[in-house]
Amino acid sequence: MFLVHIALAGCVSGSETNEASGQKQDGATPVELTASTDRTTATITEPITYTLAATFSSAVTVELPEVGAEIAGLRVVDFGEDGPREVDGRMKCTKWYTLRADVAGSYIIPSLPVTYSDKSGTAGKLKTPQIFIRVSTTRGDTGADESADIIDIKALEKPKRDLLPYIVSGTAAVLLIGGIIGIVIYRDRRRRNNSEHARPAHVIALEAIERLNRSGLIKEGAVREHFFSLSDIFRRYIEDRFSVAAVEQTTQELLPVLREMHALSPDIKKQAESFLIGSDLIKFAKHVPSRDEITQEHERVLAVIHATKHEEPDAPAV
Repeated sequence: MFLVHIALAGCVSGSETNEASGQKQDGATPVELTASTDRTTATITEPITYTLAATFSSAVTVELPEVGAEIAGLRVVDFGEDGPREVDGRMKCTKWYTLRADVAGSYIIPSLPVTYSDKSGTAGKLKTPQIFIRVSTTRGDTGADESADIIDIKALEKPKRDLLPYIVSGTAAVLLIGGIIGIVIYRDRRRRNNSEHARPAHVIALEAIERLNRSGLIKEGAVREHFFSLSDIFRRYIEDRFSVAAVEQTTQELLPVLREMHALSPDIKKQAESFLIGSDLIKFAKHVPSRDEITQEHERVLAVIHATKHEEPDAPAV
């Protein structure tokens, strides 16, 4: 686990606080902050848990930020919070996010502002350090030096008989078998890809929305989970339809791309922008939408899909 521990100074009338270090001149540290991940290296199939926790005295109020929209390139697949509650005579609050990367590479969880204040209303702010994460396609692809695992072997001895004909024939047989296997795998993947690509992006998106509506999340009160799924369906449609990396980008990164797309009318751009911003408020800012707002957000998604869908023309009759 990668763990960063910071002590924050409480703000008391008449004292001075160093914002960079979070230490009061008298050395008191009524607020302690930790920012951590359960791993700093992972594969694209492994989740990463990022946790913010603050322990503080009852005389101090601490505001932990909503970080979901700030983590570029990593998707938030789950989240939660605990507290504030009393632990050993002090208050403690925690927020955690389960993250997943779709593409291998290096990622940065950025520095985040944490604000705090005392009962007199005096406020202060501190930023958490950045956390670096490396994601690989497989567990063995870590870039580590494996030379230490190489054990010296005895030098090769000259064979007593001529093995060249056997080596040549064996190599030819291996290459032939490998070539046949490669052709079979290539044809199978091509057949699968062609089958998937034969289905238009809007058909896939509309079917996914229908399944989401049947899941009953709204009726169960799981509105935020519903909008996490709806936002993912919308982003995947934009990505498949226009070849834009919409799934990997944050809303702040995606909006300028959509505004520059000539294939979208001004009204459709406005509908897409309104949905992306509105769904982020529900997912990350704890906004509880009304029934009319939920219906309106669904209509915006459907309006964009129906206005931009691309259907292949029917094949001519023979």
